[in-house]
Amino acid sequence: MNMKRIVRAIAALALTCLCAGCGARSAPSEEPITPAPAETAAPVKEGFAAEILSTGKSDCAVMTMDGLVILSDTADEDDYPAIAARLRDIGAARIDYIILSHYDKDHIGAAARLIREFEVGTVLRPDYVEESAEYFALIKAEAASGTRVEILTEDYCIRTDNGLITVDPPDGDYGDDNNNSMLTTVTYKGRRALFAGDARKKRMEEFLRTAPGDIDFIKLPHHGDGNKALYSLLRGCAPKWAVATVSEAEVLEPELTELLDNLNVTLYRTCEGPVSIVWEGESFSVRQDPA
Repeated sequence: MNMKRIVRAIAALALTCLCAGCGARSAPSEEPITPAPAETAAPVKEGFAAEILSTGKSDCAVMTMDGLVILSDTADEDDYPAIAARLRDIGAARIDYIILSHYDKDHIGAAARLIREFEVGTVLRPDYVEESAEYFALIKAEAASGTRVEILTEDYCIRTDNGLITVDPPDGDYGDDNNNSMLTTVTYKGRRALFAGDARKKRMEEFLRTAPGDIDFIKLPHHGDGNKALYSLLRGCAPKWAVATVSEAEVLEPELTELLDNLNVTLYRTCEGPVSIVWEGESFSVRQDPA
């Protein structure tokens, strides 16, 4: 661990103590073990499903995998009712994992309230500190609830009999929230989906060095902005579907939309409605419901 990372870790601990009375934090596990779904977990049948919510220019995906309930980001603070409604729709009394890609408010905004209102098993988040009201509310809620927290510096794996979710934190601190994004890859019965946070060029270049292989679906980073590393990823990974988390006011970069069209990638915009991915048995489908 370099000196910069040590300073950041000390700062994070100090902030937690000031805001929440020194709640305990877990160090990342070398070989994380996925707990069996609790008795209060959602009564979800075998399979994988994800819904990328229609919350404007913000990110939240509600996922279920073989009985586990997992959130990838938590959108803005005022998106809590939409997230809670979706959790109620699937019968979730517990959230097994909340994965926070980075600390921008449109990714962690509702996290504190979700932790207060729901039983949460584990929060996974990146190893840097953000001086914002949303970040302070998050660490305060974690400490008050006693929720297990993993600050990731290495890959973290969530496993079930049929699936694997790999959360990939950045190798170092890029000094930029977006480039500090963790990327989440879901593999389920041979199908793969990538949730790319707000990763920009530097972070995407790092991810490309891992030789990620083919993917079927990508949640595009940074609300549909493009960069050369993202274009290389799209050419190399050959997704069939892509979704941009945008409001009606956002215009995707023409170079990105042209590339997706040339690659025969079906593009969805969440301003037009939530986007659902479902794996059941050997079938795989993506659809968009009207907003």
